[in-house]
Amino acid sequence: MKSNDQRSRVGLASAILLLSAVGSAGAQAETIYSDSFSSGNISDWSTSGNVDAHNGTIRLRGGSTATHTLSTAGYSSVSVSLTMSAGSLENNEFCYGEVSTDGGSSWATAVTVANGDDNGTQFNSSSSPAGIDNNTDVQLRFRGTGSTSGDYCYGHQALVTGTGGAPTDPDISAPASVSFSNVAPGNTGTQVVTVSNQGLAPLTISSTSAPAAPFSITSNNCSTVAAGNSCAITVEFAPSAEGSFGSAITLTSNDPDESSLTINLSGSSSAGGGSVEDFDPLTGSGNVSRSGLTMTTLINGSDPGSLVNFSHYALPADAAMPTNQFEGSLELFGEASGGAFDEHKDTFRYTGSQDATRKHLPEFDFEFVQTGSHIVPKQRGSIPSNHPEWEYVLTPGRVWNESSDAGYSRVALPFALQQKNANCMHNGVMSFLFKDDGSVSDVAYQIASETCLYYQFDMWGQLSASYTPQSVSNSAALVSDYQAEVAARMPTKPLSDLPQDYPGTDYTAFATPNGKDPLAISLAGFVIDGTHYVGGCNTRQGAYPYCESLVVPSYSSAKSVFAGGALMRLEQKYPGTFNQSIGSYISECNTNGNWNDVTFGNALDMGTGNYKLAGYMSDEGASHTNDLFLPEDHASKINYSCTEYPRKATPGTKWVYHTSDTYILGTAMNAYLQGIEGSSSDIFTDILLDEVLAPLAVSPTAEFTRRTYDSVQQPFTGWGLMWLRDDVAKIGAFLAGGSQSVLHQGQLDAALQRDASDRGLEPLTDYKYNNGFWAHEVSSNMSGCSNPLWLPFMSGYGGISVLILPNNSVYYFFGDDDEYLWMDAAQEAHAIRSLCQ
Repeated sequence: MKSNDQRSRVGLASAILLLSAVGSAGAQAETIYSDSFSSGNISDWSTSGNVDAHNGTIRLRGGSTATHTLSTAGYSSVSVSLTMSAGSLENNEFCYGEVSTDGGSSWATAVTVANGDDNGTQFNSSSSPAGIDNNTDVQLRFRGTGSTSGDYCYGHQALVTGTGGAPTDPDISAPASVSFSNVAPGNTGTQVVTVSNQGLAPLTISSTSAPAAPFSITSNNCSTVAAGNSCAITVEFAPSAEGSFGSAITLTSNDPDESSLTINLSGSSSAGGGSVEDFDPLTGSGNVSRSGLTMTTLINGSDPGSLVNFSHYALPADAAMPTNQFEGSLELFGEASGGAFDEHKDTFRYTGSQDATRKHLPEFDFEFVQTGSHIVPKQRGSIPSNHPEWEYVLTPGRVWNESSDAGYSRVALPFALQQKNANCMHNGVMSFLFKDDGSVSDVAYQIASETCLYYQFDMWGQLSASYTPQSVSNSAALVSDYQAEVAARMPTKPLSDLPQDYPGTDYTAFATPNGKDPLAISLAGFVIDGTHYVGGCNTRQGAYPYCESLVVPSYSSAKSVFAGGALMRLEQKYPGTFNQSIGSYISECNTNGNWNDVTFGNALDMGTGNYKLAGYMSDEGASHTNDLFLPEDHASKINYSCTEYPRKATPGTKWVYHTSDTYILGTAMNAYLQGIEGSSSDIFTDILLDEVLAPLAVSPTAEFTRRTYDSVQQPFTGWGLMWLRDDVAKIGAFLAGGSQSVLHQGQLDAALQRDASDRGLEPLTDYKYNNGFWAHEVSSNMSGCSNPLWLPFMSGYGGISVLILPNNSVYYFFGDDDEYLWMDAAQEAHAIRSLCQ
């Protein structure tokens, strides 16, 4: 606890800082925002927890927050002054005044009031965080961390001042120098240089000079850069001899005060060389104590070996940077007969006691490139093969050195097997040793988890392999794209950090809501205030070691993201798309006359009026749906979808769930788009991916959709996407963000229950379905909510839920226990920040 003398010094220092800041602004300082809370109106502050207006202050009780968003565009020398006091704090309880310059992703503390300072004394401070000038995304926040409603924080004033007339010119920014780590002669190092426009007008880069050998530019998308955006220049360092090298790149632009900007380049080369570059460097000694997958096992062991804890496939804490560089192809041998298989669940009796192709890996022969301590597959997504049941999904892994591996480098490759023509995902890891000269050990592999309700198994083995070092086409772009992918990932913390960041939170409500079995959850996560809190990754053999690369299927959550997202994008671009007639675009649907009055919007809503059984999921659960899901060609799928169900209700009046209706919608949207934008246009690639998902910086894994295997290659639309956890977080955060200009705002508001006049059709009591999104009325489960509260969510077969919560947070889990229990998580999100509407 501070003494009275200490408290006096804190108050005096704050006062001096405030006077100094005001004085520096001079007579030209203008008020950008001011609130002394004397009016009692705090409606322009977003609050969570127990917050009210009290005696000329904004009062926070317990663990509460009050946030205000403002713009400082057009102002320089911006200063923020916050004044606070406190009452009844205990040890380790605080009141904070904070400032964010990135929309709430990170915060700088301006004022702190602690136990001992909580006698009503007002403390103020002024600050000018980096990046606050000319910023459209500034936030102020008062925050309390008290444990009870008797702990008080008071905000007395928030004042933001600045000097008007800030330049609205372009402003180029780039690193002054780029240094390459040691690269052996004949090898190549790659780095991506990011050039940003920190001004408020477009930046035009008219020329980029070429550096001297052994440096070169392999890709450059820097031409016109919008305000606040960036571009990338990929630079290679390819020394042919030992030595130290230097050069430079000069950028010429329309930046009025820095028309010429130079980036210095340096690198060194010596034989025996080190890694290609220091991307994500490892700092361990390499002295790893290992009891499983040892060098002896990988080189001299025999197939199939045994299942081991996944920790033996993980990157160890003492791993050292790799001394070998992988670029080329890895081929396995004996896949069709090797390995072992242990079945846990087989609802459809796929396999018996005899050997079968389903119990073995498909043929494996793929190219990879390495960047620092990461290894990246050339192919992502579900890769077609000749195997009758399985297709590989390859994701990025890790490379490192261990002292006991005799000069080899060790690789871990995350992968998944996806059922052909279906969406089940079985996740595993491969591991092996290699050297630059092509020496390679056997490859050990195992699968011990899945996102699949009906088919669950373990598969493991140790197969001989061949590594062919060779140049991989487009390797520089693969590396630069991957580095950009990693850099663009949302910041993550474990779910267990939630109580620290939001005191009083029970993180287990997000990790295993409503008592769900942890082994049934592949991934779980909660996104709030720009941070992605992550969990899941449990397997039957310990924690999956590469959660960031674990692939999950969409199943019917694709009806929200693909069908809903694509149709809302089309409506934004071409008003009236929702009201287009299905029959006008699909000839197969014209044979019975049941589709001429069904609109695109009706099909998205499961309200076509064409059905056999009106009972909940009765049609969808019938055996005849195999005629949709099992064929691999478009003709069979569309003929079934158009002709299976008779007309029984007026379109738009009755909800009956059919995945076939979404398949029809995808086919109709594709034909509609091709009529407008050309016959080569594709509803997934050109609309959903390029215009909705790519701007969110989703991974290459999320750039895949299941399609028919014939020449039509029709996207399934209602199922067949796949995601990494960062993709789920970004898509959810985009939807939860409110106002945007990509999707039709009115239709998105309806989908997410932001429009009380358009709730959608009713599948069950207290449930709605609108524009491909579900919603559940939960006001009786949320304390303090007096009005109806409809929570929108996406849902997928087997146990997938993604909640788009009205407090601008997202919760998700991907499971396979056929349980959709998320109320615990919703209530805990409500405790962090109210969901009441």
